[in-house]
Amino acid sequence: MALQKLIWAELAVEEFEEALEFNVEVLGLSVVAKEGDAVHLSCDLDDPHAQLVLSPGGTGVRSFALGVDSEDELARFASRLAEIDVKTQRRSDARPEQPVSLAFRLPTGQEVVLVPRPDRPLYRHQGFDRSSLRRGVGVADIDHITVAFSDDAQARATAHVLTEGLGFRVSDVFVNADDEWLAAWTRAGEVHHDVGLIRCQPGASLHHLAWTVDNMEHHKRAADTLASAGHLLETGPGRHGVGGNLYSYLWTPGGNRYELSAEMPRILGDRTDPLVRKAGEFNSFSAWGAPRPESFTRGS
Repeated sequence: MALQKLIWAELAVEEFEEALEFNVEVLGLSVVAKEGDAVHLSCDLDDPHAQLVLSPGGTGVRSFALGVDSEDELARFASRLAEIDVKTQRRSDARPEQPVSLAFRLPTGQEVVLVPRPDRPLYRHQGFDRSSLRRGVGVADIDHITVAFSDDAQARATAHVLTEGLGFRVSDVFVNADDEWLAAWTRAGEVHHDVGLIRCQPGASLHHLAWTVDNMEHHKRAADTLASAGHLLETGPGRHGVGGNLYSYLWTPGGNRYELSAEMPRILGDRTDPLVRKAGEFNSFSAWGAPRPESFTRGS
């Protein structure tokens, strides 16, 4: 069994019209479908499938999806999840262009959906990229999601479902002096993280949703585009200490945090044991020494 990377996320947003305008006019996404009150948006000029679903009411992540290679994989994952007592639900036509899927909930409360996407390109080919046609910030793809947890037990239980139920691996864990988890980064394939976990205030479901940008030059252009539209960064650009990807963060009009991410590293070899980093001994936030902003422990 094999998982693809993150393929879409559904976020709850406040000030729905303002949030939609930001994602279309500033971030550069396109509306590809409407379903009741929800709007489906895509950043891929060659793919009509949505990477983001916005729905009104509150903030945070309602659900997120990982791709699988075929419908047959759904039964295999359902069996594997059942072995660790995770209940799943098989669905039909739950979303546009999604004839069948498998859904379950993490111990942190977020819904995960497995969706067959046999037609998804194996990789992004820079030689045929149509980045010059992107609008606004011009993100290239949905990148990863980092969900919120409230305590050590919840974080470890969530990592257990991801690893034992889906076959994820843990790349890094950040702990306090009592070895309680403050953050963890997990991966479905070779990239450093597809689903991250960060401790936030009780009741939060999302720390951030990340979008792929090309490089540091793109980070600079994105920051200029955002500032000219009246949206200032929370922090960045910079390079993370854990993972090493380039980052910029901002709070969006809908009430959720986005990250712009570039140069996500790949894990070498078939490694299963995570690197454990301890607070006070390692600056997990910035490899260049920038302090983590006080607001960074807040989720939506």
